[in-house]
Amino acid sequence: METAKTNRFQVIDALRGTASFGVCFAHLTYHIFGPHSLIKLIGGWGTYGVQIFFVISGFIIPYTLWKASYRLRNYGTFILKRLIRLDPPYLLVVVFLIPLGYLSAHAPGYNGPPFHVTVPQVLLHVGYLNVFFGNNWLNGVFWTLAIEFQYYLLVGIMFPLISTNSFGKRALMFVFLALLAIAIPIHTFIFQWLFIFMLGMLVFQYFAALISLSVFFVWLGFLGTAAGLTLSPSIAIVAVMTALTIAFAKFSNAPLNFLGKISYSLYLIHEPVGRRVINLGERFATNSGEKYVILLAGLASAMGAAWLLYWFVERPAQRWSSAITFNKRKPEAALSLPDKSGTEATGATVVLPGSPAPGLEVQSNSRL
Repeated sequence: METAKTNRFQVIDALRGTASFGVCFAHLTYHIFGPHSLIKLIGGWGTYGVQIFFVISGFIIPYTLWKASYRLRNYGTFILKRLIRLDPPYLLVVVFLIPLGYLSAHAPGYNGPPFHVTVPQVLLHVGYLNVFFGNNWLNGVFWTLAIEFQYYLLVGIMFPLISTNSFGKRALMFVFLALLAIAIPIHTFIFQWLFIFMLGMLVFQYFAALISLSVFFVWLGFLGTAAGLTLSPSIAIVAVMTALTIAFAKFSNAPLNFLGKISYSLYLIHEPVGRRVINLGERFATNSGEKYVILLAGLASAMGAAWLLYWFVERPAQRWSSAITFNKRKPEAALSLPDKSGTEATGATVVLPGSPAPGLEVQSNSRL
């Protein structure tokens, strides 16, 4: 159920919570349990949380731009808002990882490679540039943040085509993006993941009444098939199910909503905190029961650290970003939407399929 009190899509919060916890669970179970243990096999499915995040971003960013009456002249402001929204917790974690890495390498019982970073390697994290210069990320999950940032750069330019009333222009845009996805199959850049983001864009177009239900399902089948052929059938299934959930599901779950709220912070901090707790604890584990206790300790420490990061860093960054607007207009103003005949419907309250209450602003806190 979506409520004006929360100003959020509850189903998206639930999806974010599921995705973030899944990735966290997958990473924390990776080393502590044997390769054939059931819990590790279950944990492996959590890695699909990355694709869930990509579909969510594919939807929520165009939707928020559309709600804010975005124009190309607002491109610089849009990128600035994204950086202010996402960079403070991200850069704090980057700085946190440096002393943590050196301390871990000198801890008693440490048996990994020596920790070493260079100044260029650290500085290239600003702007997510490591991928362009072949430098390793200080945190393995950061590669997905680079994909997300590339998506922001792209969607800010292509939004007029994503949201145009012209079916032909939208179709040509999808074909163009599909050709890029096929022609540049490099997973460290956005191109290989474009079919996943396009599924989110498709849901936005359905919400904005730019396409009918039948057209939605035709494109859904095409994009899902293309994702299955260029990525994998399992990734395609997860992405299609995520798109369908955003488009049609309405539900709320308090634990998942909480995880959704801290999902970005949890995504950033679970490796450096949770994994180190597990690495320390597993040295003393002698049986499966003790390993489960250590796993719970790792999960609890990761979520505790994520809550602190959210409350003291991410939450203020959300406010700073929200204070920057594209246009001077009242947020409760009615939206102008094309009606079925192609004319513009104005001056009336419009409720989109599965959307929040009229005038409700959805937070565009897209995360990985």
